[in-house]
Amino acid sequence: MSRTATRAEAHDADVFTDMLDLVDDLANSAVRQIVSGEEDFAEHALPPQLLHDVVRANIEAILRVVAADTDVGVDAARWAGQVKADHGVPISGLLHGFRLGGLEIWEWAIARAADGERASALLRRSSHFWGTLERFTTAAAEAYRHVTDDREQRERVSRRVALLAVLEGSAAGRGPNGVPGAGAPRALGLPERASYCVVIGEIGAQGADPLPGVAALLDHARIRSAWTTELGERIGLVAAVGEADTEGVLRVVGRAATSRVGLSRPFTSLASAPGAVKEARIAVRCATPPAGVHRYGSAPIDEFVASHAESAGELSESVLEALLTGEAGDAALLETLHAWFAADGSTAEAARQLHCHRNTVLYRMTRIAELTGRVPTRPVDAAELYVALRALRLGVTEE
Repeated sequence: MSRTATRAEAHDADVFTDMLDLVDDLANSAVRQIVSGEEDFAEHALPPQLLHDVVRANIEAILRVVAADTDVGVDAARWAGQVKADHGVPISGLLHGFRLGGLEIWEWAIARAADGERASALLRRSSHFWGTLERFTTAAAEAYRHVTDDREQRERVSRRVALLAVLEGSAAGRGPNGVPGAGAPRALGLPERASYCVVIGEIGAQGADPLPGVAALLDHARIRSAWTTELGERIGLVAAVGEADTEGVLRVVGRAATSRVGLSRPFTSLASAPGAVKEARIAVRCATPPAGVHRYGSAPIDEFVASHAESAGELSESVLEALLTGEAGDAALLETLHAWFAADGSTAEAARQLHCHRNTVLYRMTRIAELTGRVPTRPVDAAELYVALRALRLGVTEE
């Protein structure tokens, strides 16, 4: 290195070295710039002394790096990121504060590099100064994100615990009167007064989310919700207020569903949540695969069948055995029976649905009566046939 270059760098270093004696004044000036130029500080104000201490520590550290060309570490920057994250200052405020502080240091340096030689040397070292500022800014941002990520993780765990306590009706979620504590909706980010319902989506063998993006879709519809995943289920507590009613929840959930999904009946007290979970699970079993949505209460017979699976399976095996086994087994007969019930007992309408002649339907209905020993037009027999058929359609089997 030439003696000329050494002298130039020494002049430049002298500028920053001289400024080390003015750190308090420089920090005061930088704080004024930050507070007046950054709206985030007006909304999320740090204690004045703490803000001054953070700014001063970073200015001094940056000056020492640039003046001595040695690495003093970025602990001051990390401290700034942690403090501002802890006090709710947005990361934009953190970054803007470093930019304003850096500009203040540079303007002071320019003002003290009065003669041409010192000004030229200062300009040559500008990349070192701005590079140092960038390193400090990056370290502060990383520390900020570490704090916020940790906080978000803790909040997610806390919300999950609170949600499970409400859904399970456990003591952790209950107040002194045995009902969910007044803080439960607030802890979950839900309104205190709402029409709640439980939504459960069935997670498939591949583990895919049965309701991808549902929380965002509900938010867009001004419907708040809290979600967790447990043992093959995606479970949500949904809160609709005002115009956002249960029908709105059903529409949104229907758009998001990629698997079988069940909804409970609406309820207004979180004490009813455990019962609503049972309803939603029954509703899942009533949903049409692969991506059907069923609301509990919309099909009482299906729900009865799903909630009494063993008995319903026995009934189905007993009533439909002749249609399911041996040479008499004929899918067309089962399809005809299903169409006949769907057509409210109209042979003509069932024929239209099946794209066959009315006489074909009549023949098949006669065969069903012969094989099962039950006449579909007789109310008691029709009830047994219908329940047995629904059990078969819902996949209910005898255990």
